[in-house]
Amino acid sequence: MVAAPIAVEQRMRFSAGVLKSGSVFESAKSINQRMPQISRSVLVRYSAMQMYQLVNDVESYKEFLPGCVGGKVLEFDGKTMLASVDISKAGISKTFTTRNQVVEGKSIELQLENGPFKHLTGHWYFTELAEDACKVEFELNFEFSSSLVGMAFGKVFKELVTSMVTAFTQRAKEVYSGK
Repeated sequence: MVAAPIAVEQRMRFSAGVLKSGSVFESAKSINQRMPQISRSVLVRYSAMQMYQLVNDVESYKEFLPGCVGGKVLEFDGKTMLASVDISKAGISKTFTTRNQVVEGKSIELQLENGPFKHLTGHWYFTELAEDACKVEFELNFEFSSSLVGMAFGKVFKELVTSMVTAFTQRAKEVYSGK
């Protein structure tokens, strides 16, 4: 069985911002409210449950996610997980905590609890295509808590997030194919 991704799609969008009523120019406030959205999807030759288990295993992130130096599950009741992730790259270290609503083998919805963001939401969807194939979709919307944090950490964070789907695909190959 070939373990390489079947297809990969990547999109990075910025919301258009809201125009002031009756004005042809954006207000300074709306320019600052532009929120990056990162969206990735991949078709893989692993089951939806296998990919879900890798993504939901926060404590293993430091073993394979670039820039991740720690992950900890703070609470988990089977449906909701409170987890923190420590990121360090290029001399910048940040920790953020999310509350994740999980549907085993199907989805993980992320909501910011604490960290260097004003706003952070996202999701992982795992769609079974066959017994040994699925579509993995990842989307993240975020806004840093201040423009200073965004300038210092923005590029590093965007690089880390855009590489996540690839890192999970490679991890699946290592874990499930023994390679």
